[in-house]
Amino acid sequence: MRTSILSETIKLEEPYNPIGSTLECICIQLICLLTVFELAGCTIPEASVDAATPRAFLQRLNDLTGARSGSTSLTLTGTDYISLRRPTAISARNNDIYLIDAGLNRIFRYDRFQQTFTQFTNLTASAETRIYTAPDRTVYITEPTRPEVLHYTWDGTRLPSFASPGNLQRPVSVSVDEATGDILVADGLLDHFISFNSMGSTISVVEPKHAISISAMATGPDGIYVADRTGHRVVVLNRDGAFRYILGAKDLGNPVAITVSRDNLIFVSDSFDQTVKVYRGQNTGAPDGENGVMVAKAGGIGTAPGSFNGIAGLAVDGSMLYVTDSLKSMVQIILINR
Repeated sequence: MRTSILSETIKLEEPYNPIGSTLECICIQLICLLTVFELAGCTIPEASVDAATPRAFLQRLNDLTGARSGSTSLTLTGTDYISLRRPTAISARNNDIYLIDAGLNRIFRYDRFQQTFTQFTNLTASAETRIYTAPDRTVYITEPTRPEVLHYTWDGTRLPSFASPGNLQRPVSVSVDEATGDILVADGLLDHFISFNSMGSTISVVEPKHAISISAMATGPDGIYVADRTGHRVVVLNRDGAFRYILGAKDLGNPVAITVSRDNLIFVSDSFDQTVKVYRGQNTGAPDGENGVMVAKAGGIGTAPGSFNGIAGLAVDGSMLYVTDSLKSMVQIILINR
């Protein structure tokens, strides 16, 4: 309505001014952007006093420590506000953020616009439970003690599980390959991957052609990205399991979670020094297969804002990075300044 009134005024009362029209469009866009941030529960960082100072690659926006309860039959009885106790794993897709809280033994869906927590399922969650939101908004959950992958709609309706007898024994991570649509599950006991189609049928078992021990896994533009817990590095494999390159062999102490953006930024949480390290694939020509550079690092052990004490889960969605800190009972929300 506002746009139509402005355009009508320009037409009837004054000559068209292309500069003024452009400024008006910019103002409207800025107002819309600020509104989206406000609705999403994010705080807008203050402008730097020195305009020449470059922005940090990872810029902390705010912390999510709890939210009012949403309306659902699964919401904790008698609870109007839910405070996080020990958040561990996280996944984000557009408006929905799915969060495992091992302290409350619950799985929640956080609505960014309404700023509410809704209990996602009545499944009891543990510190080893992992969650992943697919591009079609369905949700996959792994629990290492269960030899299957649980599958749900976006609002928690149960769908048929994924299982592969003899191949899937200790699922530790799940991801959807956006290039093929296949569902890839990492087995932390057998250290291989099971590829499923959307109907839950086993397509193949991918055996890595490189020694790894899988603590976490993600898929991305270069294939399969594996957090190698004993090698203290990230190993990148082709979709058939063939070795491509490694990252972080000189930087990582104990990689516990990994997530990859569509433009091939690799985010790794390192519990050794309580940091998030960001890598970009780049041919360095190193003889040991190291193929990439660390472009940013954030966090560190401490109690100051932006530090971590119990770094665990990671999720990237667009320009937003979500990091769980189990000992601080919060999720840090970070803006990625590409």
